Amino acid sequence: MSYKKLNRESLIIVTQKHIFIFGLGYVGTALADRLAAEGWHITGTTRDPSAHKRAGEAQWTLLPFGSNGAIDGLDSHLQKCNVILSTIAPQDKQDPVLRYHRDLLRIWSKQKSVWSGYISATSVYADEIDDWVDENTPPAPATERGRVRVATELDWQNSTNAEIFRVAGIYGPGRSAFTALRENRARIIDKSDHLFNRIHLDDIAGGILAAMATPEPCRIVNLTDKEPAKQGDVVRYAADLLGMAPPPTIPYEEADLTPMARSFYKSRRKLRSVRLESELGYRLKYPNYRKGLEAVLKADQKAEIK
Repeated sequence: MSYKKLNRESLIIVTQKHIFIFGLGYVGTALADRLAAEGWHITGTTRDPSAHKRAGEAQWTLLPFGSNGAIDGLDSHLQKCNVILSTIAPQDKQDPVLRYHRDLLRIWSKQKSVWSGYISATSVYADEIDDWVDENTPPAPATERGRVRVATELDWQNSTNAEIFRVAGIYGPGRSAFTALRENRARIIDKSDHLFNRIHLDDIAGGILAAMATPEPCRIVNLTDKEPAKQGDVVRYAADLLGMAPPPTIPYEEADLTPMARSFYKSRRKLRSVRLESELGYRLKYPNYRKGLEAVLKADQKAEIK
């Protein structure tokens, strides 16, 4: 993969092909797998390196990192990398990576031909049901989690010139409505006018790779599909694909929800990206939940056969 020069602050060419990913979870590992297939070396953090599915593989260096301590020897690892991505959400209202390593990352970011990115969330936007929300919409979060996300985005931009990826509801192989349906955990919570967007795991990785190829410091990109929909519509479609009856509908007012789950229903919005195609040149593989769920079902079935 090569980088196109946009301005003197942008990346020029990746020669090391070595990325450091803070948080090799669902999203981080998917992106790393794509890069590893292109010959990149992956260094990243996980709570338990020995339990990670890539433990012991030559191209992967796994480091332990939690919320209660710094990463030993991070400086020596960063010297080998010219790309950094963080997928770790704020904890206790602060970013754990910057909490322990802000100064080191700030120094790293002053080098030529380096790039950093931060995975954020669409909770930074306001409760908006009438108009579309895009990257030009000012943040106005309706929840405390959203307000913390806004502050964390600014922190990453100020510290490393990071590009910010505001990611809609994540789904993909092994993590979708199918899993909840099979485990008899699926519920349909009905709240009038509650719409939200999703994004398939492959399109998250694809969007980030496209940004790396057309870099712009501090740019904000919405990673979202093109069809906001009700939660019940998604569950019903997944049930139909499985040949199952959908669960009964529960009015929002009667639903037994955790505080975090209830905060999800607090905001309604119709998301879109005005930069994904026009600036990054990336076209979604799965522009709506139907196409995405169909692909997930095939992937899940293939994994079961293996």
